[in-house]
Amino acid sequence: MTDRATFLAAVRSTPRGDDPGQPDRLHAPDAPTELRDGEDRFDRLLHECALNSTVVHRVPEDSVAATILAILDEADAQSVALTEDLGARRQALTDACAAAGRDAAAYADVAPNRARAGALDATITGCAAAVAATGSIITSAAGAGRAGALIAPTHICVVDRDQVVTGLHELFDGSVLADVGSLLALQSGPSRSADIEKVLILGVHGPGNVHLVLVDG
Repeated sequence: MTDRATFLAAVRSTPRGDDPGQPDRLHAPDAPTELRDGEDRFDRLLHECALNSTVVHRVPEDSVAATILAILDEADAQSVALTEDLGARRQALTDACAAAGRDAAAYADVAPNRARAGALDATITGCAAAVAATGSIITSAAGAGRAGALIAPTHICVVDRDQVVTGLHELFDGSVLADVGSLLALQSGPSRSADIEKVLILGVHGPGNVHLVLVDG
């Protein structure tokens, strides 16, 4: 049996050759994960979100809180948690939820208590980016916690206009993800599960309702 020192020495002595570098994704062939020529990113985002059952609310900044409260009303969501990646909006949204009679708290305070986290009706998060060509949002453990966007039956994600990237090439080639940490989740609509009879059920392993609040100006 090879001992650890011998194994590591063999690994270190193995020729590695030249680093081939990253593939040229910017000039890759057309793919479903990219926009078509001349396609508007916001039109494609709305189209893809409709296909994956994400409800999009395109609103100005001064309507964000009212829109979120209306979503919570529709979902009858009383216990709500808000994540760090909402940035400067988090406190104002927390205050608005509390003023409307909801139990609103920071997700970081709720997450350590398993019973409390499991009783959440909704979470409100920001995101690292949204991908137009797939209708996906990208959340990170650093910004939304490990399960902030997944644990409650209703997930509301607030997305700024300048966070919408065209496709996966732009997402991974640019600086979009430079400061968001290594644990990322790409979410395309509500959780979906199907049994062997191909009966599709939403919300078994994650939110059954996903709302994207696109702040457009």
